[in-house]
Amino acid sequence: MHIFLLILFGFLAGIVGGMGMGGGTVLVPLLSFLDISQKTIQSINLISFLPMCCVALIFHAKNKLIVKTHIWLLIVPALIFAVVGALVADVASNKVLRYCFAVFLTVVGAWQLVVAIKFAVLRKKKNKQEQHIDEER
Repeated sequence: MHIFLLILFGFLAGIVGGMGMGGGTVLVPLLSFLDISQKTIQSINLISFLPMCCVALIFHAKNKLIVKTHIWLLIVPALIFAVVGALVADVASNKVLRYCFAVFLTVVGAWQLVVAIKFAVLRKKKNKQEQHIDEER
């Protein structure tokens, strides 16, 4: 059963990762159900991320979806803070890391909910305006 769950979790993380949303957002919480330490879960996530991002990057580059303007302004700080994050994760306890990830997911989820509601309200206003224009014709 454990192997089946790992395959299923990898499948789900691959789909989400391929869409560019970060497979770890799915993989880390799912792996926590298997009684694995948080540091091991994060290590598994990082290793599984490499092939997922390479395949996704190839497809996104093929479809010309990658904006290369000022990309180094994103990559350089990300690399620096990846080292900082790895050093912090090394000294932090599993419990602290688990809580930090939970807070991160909660904040991202709340932000996405706000964005979705804002988009729905704007779309509804736009539809009403278009209906009003059509009625005037």
